[in-house]
Amino acid sequence: MILKVKQIKKETGDAFSILFENPGNRFYPGQYLELEGKCFSIASSPTESFLMITTFPSKSHLKKRFLKLKPGDKIESSHPAGTVTIDEVDPLVFIAGGIGITPFRSMIKWAFDRKFKTPMTLIYSSSQKKIKTAAKRGSYSNSDNDFIYKKELDTWKKDLPNLTIHYINTNKDGRLNNNKLEPLILNTDPLIPIYYIAGSPSFVDAFEKMLLEIGIDSTNIRTDRYDGY
Repeated sequence: MILKVKQIKKETGDAFSILFENPGNRFYPGQYLELEGKCFSIASSPTESFLMITTFPSKSHLKKRFLKLKPGDKIESSHPAGTVTIDEVDPLVFIAGGIGITPFRSMIKWAFDRKFKTPMTLIYSSSQKKIKTAAKRGSYSNSDNDFIYKKELDTWKKDLPNLTIHYINTNKDGRLNNNKLEPLILNTDPLIPIYYIAGSPSFVDAFEKMLLEIGIDSTNIRTDRYDGY
């Protein structure tokens, strides 16, 4: 399908979002688009009037092209695809590493607009190696405000008492391990949560291993690996 650029939006640090006019195709929170052979999670919710992807600059031909886009430009894309979509019945635990927050923005916005009552926990980990300070190009900020979508997430959380968010700055707080992770996902709800992990392959592999080690059944784990970021 052909997507028409609606807006280029600067996010935290070097991250930026491309908002496309919604072509009318139905999609589910957690799905992705393929643009010129590269997959990008849809960061917007089906309840919003646009399709959005978020990424970082790089030396790849596609990313360089992204940086030159302007409203009205068109780009060819696959139809929305992917089976790692939101579960609307069981409690949800989202574990995001860096840019892996994108599908969870879609899911949480969807839950916010539909007023879900299902318990949700977001564990958002970032080393912020991609987040450069404006004051000194080339240095990196350790501020908790440097998490992509943080302002939106905190705003939605005010009206979603069933949503718990843990921001983990690994440069300041250290990396999560089994002992640190288990208390964050402890849930007394009688229903068994579904665990979603999204981020780099090494991030996903590490957290999948941790969940299995603390007794989470593999059938309750959904993974989304991001290559090339």
